[in-house]
Amino acid sequence: MPEIRPRTKDKRASRGVKMCLLTLLMLSASASTLLSGGPDTPQMMTVGEAAGVKRHGKTVMYVMDQAGLDLRSSDAEKLDQLNYSFALIKNGRADGSHWTGVRKVTSFLKKHPHIDGVLSVGGWGAEGFSDACATAEGRQLLADSILALMDEHGFVGVDIDWEYPGISGTGIKSRPEDVDNWYALLALLREGLDAREARQGREYILSVALGAGDQHIKAIDPSRLDKLLDQAVVMAYDLSGFDRQTGHHAGLYPGANKSGSGGKAVAALVEGGLSRDKILFGMPAYGRKWRQVTGGGNGLYQRAGTSGNKTISFDEVLRLEDQGYTRYYDEEAQAAWWFDGSSFISAEDDRSIAYKCDWVIDEGLQGVAVWQYTQDASGAMLAMLDAALTR
Repeated sequence: MPEIRPRTKDKRASRGVKMCLLTLLMLSASASTLLSGGPDTPQMMTVGEAAGVKRHGKTVMYVMDQAGLDLRSSDAEKLDQLNYSFALIKNGRADGSHWTGVRKVTSFLKKHPHIDGVLSVGGWGAEGFSDACATAEGRQLLADSILALMDEHGFVGVDIDWEYPGISGTGIKSRPEDVDNWYALLALLREGLDAREARQGREYILSVALGAGDQHIKAIDPSRLDKLLDQAVVMAYDLSGFDRQTGHHAGLYPGANKSGSGGKAVAALVEGGLSRDKILFGMPAYGRKWRQVTGGGNGLYQRAGTSGNKTISFDEVLRLEDQGYTRYYDEEAQAAWWFDGSSFISAEDDRSIAYKCDWVIDEGLQGVAVWQYTQDASGAMLAMLDAALTR
């Protein structure tokens, strides 16, 4: 079994000191602004510069297309990349005719040019990959259409979210040769992006979203992916929730029931030849809820009357304790949960976010990727990530 390396150094105390220092520096910077006559004074330093700290690793947010999409300028400095989701496949071509929020996204990216905009294609239950990629002609048509759609809207990369090549568990069509066809599609996209890099003089991003379950990891060759990709998003969530036993849906380590975990998936990919610095560790901005839980206690690993099929946003998670829930924390899995005696909710909290971000830095991963922006409507999770990734 691949080695999962837990952190051994507790950095929570040093983070508290750091946050106090940052607060003092922010107050000091505000005072300096008043005394110097305005924020545009050339000699002023940023808080990060004054503190000698910076954010380690990328912060990537998926943003799901929807009517009334709201992208906050106050979040921009905390973001490095937005993955706009999703283009679908129609008649073998990438299609965005269903989008309602693309203009808001492209406007936001133009206003904040340090943020890379990446086009995500596919998603959970998205049909069309297997048929489109079954022939060389079909793969070329699909690749060309993806790149054309990317160019049309000014994106600078592509994220292929085929869930999952060769596996039909999500209800999509699959073929035994899907995995090889997936590599071939990625090779065409890599070629097209490299050509654009040569013409434009800037980097273009090729990313894939990978399942974190054992069957998803075993189906692929990480070393083969490594030669093609800039990023691999390990979707380290939804690891439980599909049956009637409660559990952690995004545990970093296997818990007492030895279930799947994000750390285990990363270890297997690295052992298989995927570079650490190409891995984005996926985190959910939502919780999963089981109802009618029996067995008493704190609700963990108990039978429920429902699966964990109901999801709630991170903003709702923050209000649970005001609604009679008790928060618990599993040191072994590094995962939080809430229980009110009947309903059980697995989600991230400030402690699990801080631990995971420290782990991402210590492991040398590229950063974190969150599904998804509109489930963090207050920006609270993004602020936690920014603080946790800053040293």
